[in-house]
Amino acid sequence: MALSVATLATSRRFAEAMATMAGQLGGQFDETPRLARALVSHQRWMMTHAAFALFADHATGRCTGAGLTASALTDWICGMGVASRNTVLTYVDQMLSYRFIRLHPQSRKRPRSFELVENSVQAMQHWFAANLASLDYVDDGCRLAQFLQHPELLLLVQPDFARQCIDDHAWREPDERIGLFQWTESGALVMDRFVELTMQAPLTDGFYDLGIVDIPAMAERFVMSRTHLQRALKRAEDQGCIRRTGQGRASRIELAETFLLDYLAWLARKSAVLDAVFERELGLIVSCESTGFETEQIAVGCSA
Repeated sequence: MALSVATLATSRRFAEAMATMAGQLGGQFDETPRLARALVSHQRWMMTHAAFALFADHATGRCTGAGLTASALTDWICGMGVASRNTVLTYVDQMLSYRFIRLHPQSRKRPRSFELVENSVQAMQHWFAANLASLDYVDDGCRLAQFLQHPELLLLVQPDFARQCIDDHAWREPDERIGLFQWTESGALVMDRFVELTMQAPLTDGFYDLGIVDIPAMAERFVMSRTHLQRALKRAEDQGCIRRTGQGRASRIELAETFLLDYLAWLARKSAVLDAVFERELGLIVSCESTGFETEQIAVGCSA
């Protein structure tokens, strides 16, 4: 049975899994910062998952349209109030210039249809696998092993997962305190680092002591301006999310337990959706196999 939001949000093992995954994604950013930036703010997370969903639906034949086009992505993202038309078009242009997407070989002149390059698909595979491993850690499941056995699950699960998350107002529009970092460019990476640090931090009077954090070094690592990061931290401090002491390059930062719990509850919404859709699609594959029907093999990748 898929894990519920309530079960995940109150699970210590879920918190530990999110901290572990935060460290992994931080390492991925260090290795491929341009590609990882597709997921480092909530707005870009939604645009990236929407783009992948359009691509996946077309690749699996689950849609009859042109697949990933600028107009389709704009209609979806702007229709949900996630971003402006200019923001979406700029995003598409960046993905093209960075060579994360390319024109589909069979694309018409209008509308132009795109496909993801191999590195982009592999990055989503890694994200998908890391999230499944996190769910496995919570309940000692075997989702990752099942995915490795059926890699076509990525293209089958991700589109409905993306749509359900973006349709969920509580996920799409996090509350003000969570949004302090999530709506900030690279702010998700900062929050991930804080979550990672809490797992080894002492809890005193409702705050986790994260120790001395070198703010300029963090800004440089995550390709943020120091002023940008300092402003985000100041807003978080004003909202009671963190406390800071010390001056200069480094400050001692304490993270409020209530803020961490709220953040984990918000993350749990995404993880619960992923688990439910994964369980459903896996069940369909297993059902086909048990009745002797051959399931269509979907190549997780792009045309040459």
